[in-house]
Parts: sequence; structure tokens; C-alpha cells
Amino acid sequence: MKINGLKLHRKISWLVAFFSLVVLIIVSSHKFLEIYDFYPVFHLSLEWTLMGLFIIHCILSQKNLKLWFPRIFKGLKNERTRPIYIFRLIQLITNRVIIILGALVVISGLGYYKWYAKSIGIVIPFSLHVYYDFSMMICIIIHIAVGFKFMSIRRRIRTRSSNLFIILLSSILIIMITLLNFVL
Repeated sequence: MKINGLKLHRKISWLVAFFSLVVLIIVSSHKFLEIYDFYPVFHLSLEWTLMGLFIIHCILSQKNLKLWFPRIFKGLKNERTRPIYIFRLIQLITNRVIIILGALVVISGLGYYKWYAKSIGIVIPFSLHVYYDFSMMICIIIHIAVGFKFMSIRRRIRTRSSNLFIILLSSILIIMITLLNFVL
């Protein structure tokens, strides 16, 4: 039985995944792009577009998949469905963390503007923006990696090499983001 709207959800999911990776790379490598005059507007546009897509993705996920903690915990109790529900739990946790960190990124990012920094920026200072953004990127990478795993399961690609590829790609992205944000 197909879930109504599931195809739309998957298309939006992969659009969010692709856009997240683009944002991840561009925002993290802004030091090397030499677009300083245009960068704040570009950065804000990318972040707000990503947040909008992510909100649509969250709404469609809840509507079509109906994944809530009680349902996931029930699936974890069943020996047969436990591996799938472990991944669903990881996705649900990263989803919630991404939502919280996304709000913190937006709020702390407003500290870039003097009007905000003087009035409200003391509570969540702009200096924490990079750390919130970095943490959100790590959660997004993990969330996308689990999505790749579900895609491989749906397409009946259940090999060690596919699992290794997902882990290797995720690890490379996490290392790259760490280097671009804190080392280079």
C-alpha cells in the first residue's frame, strides 16, 4: 500500500538534501570565494531558502510517515523491525535537533545587524553562530546519510560496499566541514 503524497515527500527530501549540501559547501568555504560584498545577502538567502524547504520537509514527513516517538519505540521492541526503527529514531532525533539549531542559527545570525546586537543579541550572541551552524551541518549530514540508507534499502541495495560508501561519504563531509570551519 502506497502512502498518499510519499513521492512528493521523497522529491522534497532529496531537494532539501541537495540544497543542504550546496549551502554547506558554499557557506563553509566563503573565505575562499572572495565574494565579501555580496556574501551577507547571499548567505541569508541560502539559509532562509534552506529553512523554508526544511519546514516543508518536516510537515510532509509528519503528514506522510507519521513518525512519532511512541511509534518508533514500539517498533524498537519488535526484533524484526528493530534495525529500521533505529535508523528512524536517528532521523527523528536529528530532525528535532536541526529544528532547534536552525532557530538558534537564525537568532544568533541576526547578531550581525547592529540593531539586533544592541537590543537582543546579548542573550544569544553572534559569536555562537558558527558553532550552532557547524552543529546543524553535522546533524544534516547524519540525517541525509540515514536517508541514503533508506533509499538503498528501498532499491534493494543491501551490500557492505553501499553501507561503506554512505559512511565514507558522510565522514568525508564531516571532516571537510570541520576543516573549513575551524582549521583553514
